[in-house]
Amino acid sequence: GDFSAGVLDVLNYGPSLEQLTQINVPNAHIAGYLGQGVRVCMMDTGYRKDHIVFASAYAEGRVIAEYDFVFNDGNTQDSVGQDAAGQHSHGTLTWSTLGGELDGTHYGPAFESEFLLAKTEYVPTETQVEEDNWVAGMEWADLNGADVISSSLAYSDWYVTANYNGDFCVTTKAADSAAVLGIVVCNSMGNSGPGASTLAAPADADSIISVGAVDASGTIAGFSSRGPTADGRMKPELCARGVSTSCATSSTTTSFGSASGTSLSCPLIGGAVAVVLSAHPTWTPMQVREALMMTASQFCSPNNTYGWGIIDVMAAINYDGC
Repeated sequence: GDFSAGVLDVLNYGPSLEQLTQINVPNAHIAGYLGQGVRVCMMDTGYRKDHIVFASAYAEGRVIAEYDFVFNDGNTQDSVGQDAAGQHSHGTLTWSTLGGELDGTHYGPAFESEFLLAKTEYVPTETQVEEDNWVAGMEWADLNGADVISSSLAYSDWYVTANYNGDFCVTTKAADSAAVLGIVVCNSMGNSGPGASTLAAPADADSIISVGAVDASGTIAGFSSRGPTADGRMKPELCARGVSTSCATSSTTTSFGSASGTSLSCPLIGGAVAVVLSAHPTWTPMQVREALMMTASQFCSPNNTYGWGIIDVMAAINYDGC
């Protein structure tokens, strides 16, 4: 939709209001920053594209491209006879959290962004080919002009803690490459907390935003994976709501609910990144990262539980250190 600041005062966020207010998104929307002009690539399991929460993105021509890297075709929604039932469930949660739109029910932070849909994850099995799919998806995102990648995926089954040093894992190296190419990568920390160094690839990458999960009161979720990386860097960078986060669900084309995990906090930050880029289209990935970190709730005393803390999107937009 074409929103002016006056109209934005009456956006009805429905159940998504709380998770957006926690990171100061509604004030950014009132200021006119909606993710417009920013291209976001989702990397996930697939997407229920016919869900009502995505209808305006399709109606306005903002879903630019999609690709299924698992089956090498152009459809990222479940195909009968090809996909395990519910394969697209997880991606529907994450994409709606980042960029969904249904007035009165749900808004993602970046509901006016353009979208690239990459299906890189095969739900029935956990194998190393999924990391190769992730790399292929990142390269495809770059070729298709992505500004942001939101990835609620983590790889640990074939790694040990010592591997998370920022330079070893396949997707970690690819995520840092994306940053060099000008793409802000947001990635879930993983759900293996609360122990130390429980993160998974590519969250150990040094040039990305790795995301932890907090609850409605701003307290870290027990499951949220913690740093440090194997080479002693603090992780996560930032946090958002990942406990009972409002989102669309894939059971029907009109179903909504909530879900928990760093999979849900990551797209809130990914959407927030797109909102910041709406305000500052020339900022580099490292400038966006710095602005969000230096204005977050714990920037004076970061740690391996919260990182630099819960973001404040308007404060990041107004950050003058860049």
